[in-house]
Amino acid sequence: MMRPRRTWLLGLLLAAVPLPAPSPSFPHSTIVPSLAIGPYRLGMSASDVQRLGRTAPCAVTASYADGRVTRLETNCGGAYRTPEAVQVGDGPHRMLAAYGTPVRRSESSFGGVRGEWLHYRTGIAFRLVYPDDAGGGLIQAIAVFRGTAPYRVRPVPPVQDPLGPPLPTPGGE
Repeated sequence: MMRPRRTWLLGLLLAAVPLPAPSPSFPHSTIVPSLAIGPYRLGMSASDVQRLGRTAPCAVTASYADGRVTRLETNCGGAYRTPEAVQVGDGPHRMLAAYGTPVRRSESSFGGVRGEWLHYRTGIAFRLVYPDDAGGGLIQAIAVFRGTAPYRVRPVPPVQDPLGPPLPTPGGE
């Protein structure tokens, strides 16, 4: 049995230990802006990423600075999705309802297919590809990085407003 003084001292020591900040609880397959794609987290080491690559349901590409993950990207549909149920392979409507107008659009065409990245301040970007001239895009990849604005999960209402025309490809095609 502990003496009262020892109990008081132990309580004082435990109170001085900083506890980690509570983080939102998301399923293991969730893409969270400014934080993670599934089990992959920003700030992980390369060895942690390699270890996860052997067991994760789908590949995730990581970019590093000072030995730590600074950007994650996936092009797997079905394995990972945002809390608003946006995933690779979807059209842009649910993404636009959840995240609104992107702060920046950058051209990203490859192999004769028009594409562009749509960047958001919350720490997420979506690569849309336009396989035909009809203008309807598909999400081909989703990237997560440190954002400059807080992220909050919002209920997603049905959306009728399309993204608008894709950016023109270089060379006027």
